[in-house]
Amino acid sequence: MRQADVLSASLNLARIPEEIFEMNQEAVQQSYRGVRCLSCRQPIPLPKILAERDSRDRGQSAEHADEHCARVFSLRCRACEREKPYRTSDIMDFDGQPRVRASRSMFVAEAGSLRARAANG
Repeated sequence: MRQADVLSASLNLARIPEEIFEMNQEAVQQSYRGVRCLSCRQPIPLPKILAERDSRDRGQSAEHADEHCARVFSLRCRACEREKPYRTSDIMDFDGQPRVRASRSMFVAEAGSLRARAANG
Protein backbone atom coordinates (compact mmCIF):
# COMPACT_ATOMS: atom_id res chain seq x y z
CA MET A 1 0.00 0.00 0.00
CA ARG A 2 1.36 3.40 -0.93
CA GLN A 3 1.75 6.20 1.60
CA ALA A 4 -0.71 8.34 -0.39
CA ASP A 5 -3.39 5.60 -0.09
CA VAL A 6 -2.88 5.40 3.68
CA LEU A 7 -3.13 9.18 3.98
CA SER A 8 -6.27 9.21 1.83
CA ALA A 9 -7.90 6.49 3.95
CA SER A 10 -7.10 8.31 7.19
CA LEU A 11 -8.54 11.55 5.80
CA ASN A 12 -11.74 9.71 4.86
CA LEU A 13 -12.00 8.37 8.42
CA ALA A 14 -11.55 11.87 9.77
CA ARG A 15 -14.60 12.99 7.78
CA ILE A 16 -16.96 10.50 9.45
CA PRO A 17 -19.29 12.49 11.69
CA GLU A 18 -18.87 12.07 15.43
CA GLU A 19 -22.60 11.30 15.65
CA ILE A 20 -21.99 7.85 14.14
CA PHE A 21 -19.42 7.02 16.80
CA GLU A 22 -21.75 8.29 19.55
CA MET A 23 -24.65 6.20 18.20
CA ASN A 24 -22.48 3.08 18.22
CA GLN A 25 -21.54 3.68 21.84
CA GLU A 26 -25.19 4.10 22.79
CA ALA A 27 -26.14 0.92 20.91
CA VAL A 28 -23.87 -1.12 23.20
CA GLN A 29 -26.14 -1.00 26.20
CA GLN A 30 -25.07 -2.71 29.39
CA SER A 31 -27.38 -4.85 31.45
CA TYR A 32 -27.04 -7.34 34.28
CA ARG A 33 -29.07 -9.97 36.11
CA GLY A 34 -30.14 -9.38 39.69
CA VAL A 35 -32.98 -9.09 42.18
CA ARG A 36 -34.84 -6.12 43.60
CA CYS A 37 -34.12 -5.47 47.30
CA LEU A 38 -37.09 -6.42 49.46
CA SER A 39 -36.37 -3.48 51.79
CA CYS A 40 -35.48 -0.49 49.61
CA ARG A 41 -36.45 -1.81 46.11
CA GLN A 42 -32.97 -1.04 44.66
CA PRO A 43 -31.49 -3.59 42.23
CA ILE A 44 -28.93 -6.04 43.66
CA PRO A 45 -26.62 -7.62 41.08
CA LEU A 46 -26.08 -11.37 41.22
CA PRO A 47 -22.61 -12.50 42.30
CA LYS A 48 -20.67 -14.23 39.52
CA ILE A 49 -21.28 -17.74 40.89
CA LEU A 50 -25.07 -17.19 41.00
CA ALA A 51 -25.10 -15.51 37.58
CA GLU A 52 -23.32 -18.52 36.08
CA ARG A 53 -25.74 -20.94 37.73
CA ASP A 54 -28.71 -18.82 36.56
CA SER A 55 -27.53 -18.81 32.95
CA ARG A 56 -26.94 -22.57 33.11
CA ASP A 57 -30.39 -23.17 34.64
CA ARG A 58 -32.14 -21.01 32.06
CA GLY A 59 -30.64 -23.21 29.34
CA GLN A 60 -32.04 -26.44 30.82
CA SER A 61 -35.24 -28.16 29.78
CA ALA A 62 -38.68 -27.59 31.30
CA GLU A 63 -38.29 -30.77 33.40
CA HIS A 64 -35.89 -28.97 35.73
CA ALA A 65 -37.91 -25.73 35.88
CA ASP A 66 -39.50 -26.65 39.23
CA GLU A 67 -36.09 -27.32 40.77
CA HIS A 68 -34.81 -24.01 39.39
CA CYS A 69 -37.67 -22.02 41.01
CA ALA A 70 -37.22 -23.74 44.38
CA ARG A 71 -33.66 -22.48 44.99
CA VAL A 72 -33.23 -19.81 47.65
CA PHE A 73 -30.16 -17.64 48.29
CA SER A 74 -29.33 -14.62 50.47
CA LEU A 75 -27.94 -11.35 49.14
CA ARG A 76 -26.96 -8.11 50.85
CA CYS A 77 -28.20 -4.88 49.26
CA ARG A 78 -25.51 -2.40 48.26
CA ALA A 79 -27.80 0.53 48.99
CA CYS A 80 -29.32 -0.25 52.41
CA GLU A 81 -26.90 -3.02 53.53
CA ARG A 82 -29.78 -5.33 54.55
CA GLU A 83 -29.54 -9.03 53.79
CA LYS A 84 -32.65 -10.93 52.71
CA PRO A 85 -33.47 -14.32 51.16
CA TYR A 86 -34.45 -14.40 47.46
CA ARG A 87 -35.80 -17.11 45.14
CA THR A 88 -34.38 -17.80 41.72
CA SER A 89 -37.78 -16.77 40.37
CA ASP A 90 -37.04 -13.23 41.70
CA ILE A 91 -34.10 -12.82 39.28
CA MET A 92 -34.64 -10.28 36.49
CA ASP A 93 -32.69 -8.14 34.01
CA PHE A 94 -31.64 -4.57 34.86
CA ASP A 95 -30.32 -1.93 32.46
CA GLY A 96 -27.11 -0.03 33.11
CA GLN A 97 -24.27 -0.88 35.46
CA PRO A 98 -24.61 -2.29 38.97
CA ARG A 99 -24.22 0.05 41.93
CA VAL A 100 -20.71 0.07 43.39
CA ARG A 101 -20.58 -1.28 46.94
CA ALA A 102 -19.49 1.28 49.50
CA SER A 103 -16.49 0.10 51.46
CA ARG A 104 -17.29 -2.04 54.49
CA SER A 105 -14.84 0.03 56.58
CA MET A 106 -17.11 3.06 56.16
CA PHE A 107 -20.05 1.16 57.67
CA VAL A 108 -17.91 -0.25 60.48
CA ALA A 109 -16.69 3.27 61.33
CA GLU A 110 -20.27 4.61 61.33
CA ALA A 111 -21.46 1.79 63.60
CA GLY A 112 -18.54 2.40 65.96
CA SER A 113 -19.29 6.11 66.22
CA LEU A 114 -22.98 5.39 66.91
CA ARG A 115 -22.03 2.97 69.70
CA ALA A 116 -19.68 5.54 71.20
CA ARG A 117 -22.40 8.20 71.18
CA ALA A 118 -24.91 5.79 72.73
CA ALA A 119 -22.45 4.84 75.49
CA ASN A 120 -21.69 8.48 76.29
CA GLY A 121 -25.26 9.33 76.84
